[in-house]
Amino acid sequence: MFEISACAWCLTTPAPESAQRLKAAGFDLVDLRPDCWTGIRDRAHLGELGLQISCAGITPVTLAPGLSLDTLATPDAGRALPYYIGALQRAAALGAKWAYMVTPVQRVGTSPAYLRSVARLADEAATVGLKLCVEPHPGRALSNYSEVMRFLDAAGAANLYALLDLGHMPLVGEDIPATVRMLGERIGYVHVDDNDGKTDRHFGLLEGAIKPAALYAFLDALAATPYRGPLAIELNKGLPNPVSSLVASRDFLAGLTGLRG
Repeated sequence: MFEISACAWCLTTPAPESAQRLKAAGFDLVDLRPDCWTGIRDRAHLGELGLQISCAGITPVTLAPGLSLDTLATPDAGRALPYYIGALQRAAALGAKWAYMVTPVQRVGTSPAYLRSVARLADEAATVGLKLCVEPHPGRALSNYSEVMRFLDAAGAANLYALLDLGHMPLVGEDIPATVRMLGERIGYVHVDDNDGKTDRHFGLLEGAIKPAALYAFLDALAATPYRGPLAIELNKGLPNPVSSLVASRDFLAGLTGLRG
């Protein structure tokens, strides 16, 4: 039912080498973002490395002096938007179908400027054939999925969805299957990871506080939604052996009915 992708930012090697390592580990799909796609020219080059891109993160690594992630939520947003639009274009050139962005650090997620910025990016994503997702994060502008749902409604953009991250929900006290059901057709992409139950550590599955029963409930709830995109394994590059954790997480998922690597 679901394909499985590997988020390449858990590796610290140059992008082409990381792609080769992931292919050797048995992955066919990869997620990329600006901090791990330098050195990969285009879709054809990625294909030569044996991979296809699934989703791309578009949050810039660097911005011009005086700009930050929070700029999208200010009247000066127009100066930051080109960085995100450029990342969308780059993601499309690599062959991605989905893109996602994190939210500002400051709790300004409902500011009119931020709503306009994200709606504009959703429209830009549509022009290059990408579905744009917003990812909440504990402590950021949008910290949970109830806030994301309100944000999506307020933005009113047809091409804007939620990125569902398995590991985030327990950290903010959200019931996993209930949250999946609440999001329903607004789910645009999915990250899977584990943590210690206190901070967003991005462990491999079954390496932290999330128990098998919670994973089964998550997958059952997800299967009941319209979402049929990949499950992207997102791990911390500080893990002792991130490739082994990726493989173990993939094999656990692939061993469940309806999942394939």
